[in-house]
Amino acid sequence: MPKYLKISFPQKCIGCELCVAETQRQLKKVGLEGALIRVFKQSNESFGIGTDRNFEEELTFTIQIDPTVNKLNIQKIRDICPTGVFTIQEEEEDGGLVS
Repeated sequence: MPKYLKISFPQKCIGCELCVAETQRQLKKVGLEGALIRVFKQSNESFGIGTDRNFEEELTFTIQIDPTVNKLNIQKIRDICPTGVFTIQEEEEDGGLVS
């Protein structure tokens, strides 16, 4: 059964891009050109309540995976993530996915 890399816990992403570095290492490429996994930073800005109006910025990250990443060693990509964002799923014979 084929296995697939899935983003199961995107809220845990800290933006370290180790997953990107591992995919590029497996592809033997330097830089982000043709990267199969991309991590994008999103900033939610808000001001504190009160007269001092402290500036607070909440960072969140969005992860995008190219489906061709499943041709690589996805076990290493999953294991390199320090916060456990990814899981590996197997496809059953009827086409459904199983964790």
